[in-house]
Amino acid sequence: MPMSDNGAAADRYAARVDAVLAQRTRLRGPQPPGDPWSGIPADAPLLKSDPRRPLDPNMEIIASYIEPDDVVIDAGGGGGRVSLPLALRCREVVNVEPSAAMGAGFAFNATQAGIVNARVIEGDWLAVDPPPGTVALANHVAYLTRDIVPFIEKLERMGRRRVLVTVNSPPPPSWQRVLYHLLHDETEEVVPGHVELINVLWEMGILPDIRVLPFNSARPNPIIPAPTREAAIGGALVRFGGDQWTLWPLGSDLEQRLRGILDTRFDELFAAGDDGFSPCWITPGREILITWRPSEDRQPL
Repeated sequence: MPMSDNGAAADRYAARVDAVLAQRTRLRGPQPPGDPWSGIPADAPLLKSDPRRPLDPNMEIIASYIEPDDVVIDAGGGGGRVSLPLALRCREVVNVEPSAAMGAGFAFNATQAGIVNARVIEGDWLAVDPPPGTVALANHVAYLTRDIVPFIEKLERMGRRRVLVTVNSPPPPSWQRVLYHLLHDETEEVVPGHVELINVLWEMGILPDIRVLPFNSARPNPIIPAPTREAAIGGALVRFGGDQWTLWPLGSDLEQRLRGILDTRFDELFAAGDDGFSPCWITPGREILITWRPSEDRQPL
């Protein structure tokens, strides 16, 4: 592939995204049309959250960057798990969210919490024109963002005072890579993570602060030990369905094959404890915050 005008790091980032999408399309078929989140249950942790909950240590750190006069522009903010608690600490939150289902969840969570200074603009981050803010926020949305340089440039325009980006190491879309290899008999292509993103930022002349946060990004949907063998297998099937962010059904053939692998290799893949069975192959790692001030944290190119 010829190098673009973006630079080598940006090209490597795009190539990683291309490899993931090509592999998942070959093995799982093309993404169905429409909103991929349209079938998510209304009480799913990714959709439903309490903005007035006590902040965990990761959220405390993120919230520490927010000032009372800030207007926070959230790129792909989903149901508002991160940005709605910030609305209690700033002037306004605007969620630019491409999924109607997620946007509806955001609006519901805000209403339930009595938050009136938060709103949704439905559309893709690069396609819509939100009002400029003082802080731009992007939580776990960069993994399959191929056009990463325009994405970052828009974050800087929308967040004049500060940009806050979170990713996980390892990235959640690749947590199932052990099962992936067993099922497909090939190594999974892994989405770009914090290393690739930071290299792009450096290539753009941005010098961010990098903070490894106390916990991983599984906090809204923790992996709880299953009480029975069948429940453990069922939970693994559900989790694998989102690998490489393929948010559509596995299909009967793949599901039967994966169920067979989980059943015949159960003692190898699951650890038995007092509370039940836990998957051994998932390493949630840690969440990483990458943040900078667009007007200050730059070096000459």
